[in-house]
Amino acid sequence: MRSLATLGTFCGRHALAVVAAWVLAIVFASVSASHLVERLFSGSGDIPGSASLHVDELLHTEFANGQAQLLVLALRSPSLDREPGEVAKLFDALKEKWLEDAQVADVIVESDVTDRRMLPAPGTGHIALISLNAKGVLAAEQVLPRLRAAVGKPLRAAQARYPDLEWAITGRAALTNDLNQFNAEDTKRAELHALPLTLIVLIFAFGSLVAAGLPVVLALSSTTIALGLVSIVAQSVVLSTLVQSVVSMIGLALGIDYSLLLIHRYRQEIHRAAPERPAPISQAAQQQALRQTMGSAGTTILYSGMTVVIGMGGLIGTPLMETRSIGFGGCVVVGVAVLASLTLLPAMLTLLGPALLEWPRALSRRLQTQSAQLRWAKWADIVTRHPAKAATASLAVLLLLAWPGMQTKFGFPEGQFLPVELEYTRGMDLLRDMKLKGLLSPVPVVLTDTRGGTALTLERVPALLEFSSRLRKDSRVAFVQGPVDLADDWPSARYLKMYADVDLALAIAPQVRSNFISVDETRMLLYVIPTRDCTLEDTKALVRAIPALMNIPGLRIDIGGQPQYYNDFDAAIMAAYAGSVGFVLIVTFVVLLLVFRAPLVAFKAILLNVLSVLAGYGVVVYVFQLGHGSAWLGTAGPTEVVPLTIPLLIFCILFGLSMDYEVFLLSRARASFERTGDNTASVREAVADTGSVITSAALIMFAVFGAFAFARVVLVQMLGLGLAVAVLADATLIRSMLGPALMQVAGHWNWWPQRGGPMASTTVNRANTEGHAEP
Repeated sequence: MRSLATLGTFCGRHALAVVAAWVLAIVFASVSASHLVERLFSGSGDIPGSASLHVDELLHTEFANGQAQLLVLALRSPSLDREPGEVAKLFDALKEKWLEDAQVADVIVESDVTDRRMLPAPGTGHIALISLNAKGVLAAEQVLPRLRAAVGKPLRAAQARYPDLEWAITGRAALTNDLNQFNAEDTKRAELHALPLTLIVLIFAFGSLVAAGLPVVLALSSTTIALGLVSIVAQSVVLSTLVQSVVSMIGLALGIDYSLLLIHRYRQEIHRAAPERPAPISQAAQQQALRQTMGSAGTTILYSGMTVVIGMGGLIGTPLMETRSIGFGGCVVVGVAVLASLTLLPAMLTLLGPALLEWPRALSRRLQTQSAQLRWAKWADIVTRHPAKAATASLAVLLLLAWPGMQTKFGFPEGQFLPVELEYTRGMDLLRDMKLKGLLSPVPVVLTDTRGGTALTLERVPALLEFSSRLRKDSRVAFVQGPVDLADDWPSARYLKMYADVDLALAIAPQVRSNFISVDETRMLLYVIPTRDCTLEDTKALVRAIPALMNIPGLRIDIGGQPQYYNDFDAAIMAAYAGSVGFVLIVTFVVLLLVFRAPLVAFKAILLNVLSVLAGYGVVVYVFQLGHGSAWLGTAGPTEVVPLTIPLLIFCILFGLSMDYEVFLLSRARASFERTGDNTASVREAVADTGSVITSAALIMFAVFGAFAFARVVLVQMLGLGLAVAVLADATLIRSMLGPALMQVAGHWNWWPQRGGPMASTTVNRANTEGHAEP
């Protein structure tokens, strides 16, 4: 591409100015990025148009005491229990602290609880219920850290007197908040573990400390500027804390990948200009080498970046804040990495010069030889001589890796698979011992009169009693709270007598009106409390079953709460699959078609990428859901389920990244085919020339992603393992075997309707003169 060749010449001639501009941008971005954490939001956020959000809004606006967002303080201390007066003082102090926050609607301590079913078993601990004014999950997640910080000092002071004191603030908003915060810490740890291995791979790839250091500099620069840009956008757009992790992970991997390709090609051009080094190289020869590099490898990087942006862009259209944020952050860092590779890197190569680029020369002579290219050439000969065997063998292994994916069972791993360090988990364990774990996921059921009349009438009491009876018979239900469920030992006749005059009953029992009747009396509210052993998947199934149990003429049922939220979450992700995957596949195919002008090559590239995604996902199911080898990664055992987001994230993140390798390979193959018209020779040349680059790049990505497989959160482990395996399978089985074998079988049809040969050779030679040998 002539424009990129010209850009390379410009950056070379004004190298100091270009580097200075980038340094200035990095300084400003660093200042902006320092405020990023405070501008990001934790959790998944609300799901627009969902049933759970609708019920949250009803509880917030229609009911005087609708606990749409409820947090629970769980506390245990046998020594403190021996001084009941001190327990009351402590809870009064905590209540006073919480009520100072405008987002806290009410705090209910044990002395305020009228329903004894809400109290802990004697001697097991104490609770306080914190009802929030928050309109939705996202708002509740932002309040949580403040409420924890507000009572930290008095609780730590109490712990100094009573060392056995344990506490945790937990609830619906705490799960995603704590997981995301924990994920951010794991991301930083994984990056630190991956960086040393990355440097080792680069040193062996380049045989030079200076050349190995350039990709790291470029990757860190790209990441810093991308984080600064995200911080600016985060001032006006709601973004998840996960965006920071994604920008760091993708920026590190892509910045190094693109630098690896460009530096590799630049050194080839320098070698052609001065094969008898260390002879001096003229300034003009250096500029020509840079021009040729930018016209070929630079163009490849540009188109490769486009495919990665397409993959990450598939997440932007999803309805969830966290997946949208991942897509947005990925697109930003890819754009910055491409821009840095095409401007900053050429300037730095010019300033360093070919001689310093090879420092130390002694190491370079030992490691940087032609042996790697010769080995890849021999391998290419084997593949092109036996394409059917190579294709069959590699395809068989890929399908074997992908096969466990057929046994997928979607769900959310919890319990032993949640890190014990999470405050949510500690609170869950304390409530389980109190036999109140169901308080973490109460199911609010709103019954609305379809004609806008009074919801609670004497005529409906028998049907309400029958509905309650059906609910309580379900083994997943601990108890029910509502207008006809004020205590376990009240007989039906008592409710019939009580509601003979509804207005009088609500006047005599104002807690019924404030807790279970809407302000305009057109709605009733019930709370279904799950049993302490009920898993999240059990409660999700319970929520799906409840509507069939309600058969009261004139009433409409709406269900909310954490279980319904996760049902809505699953539905939103499932609805996004077709659009996201379809967008990525179609747009990537169109871009590849425009780049290579060869339908068969474009279709084959899409198919091979899908195979790599399936292989990586199949291993995730095999290791985590089925439990084969999960102990090596520190997992307690088989998770038995895989979160619905994992396949989508693996697909969108990996599809663009692995397409890098296909673009690298195809660019070299097409250039050779246009020059010679010989398909076999073009395949051999492409594999020989790109084999070491692709392998080195894949090892770097494998190191980066593989570090996440040893994280402390099982969801991060799944994503890390899936990406790492898929990248490795892509670079070995696909780009080194299956892809070249299929190209050999297709022959000249690869580039149909183009032709190779002397005429194309003339065109390409002219293009080389202009500095754009490749697409």
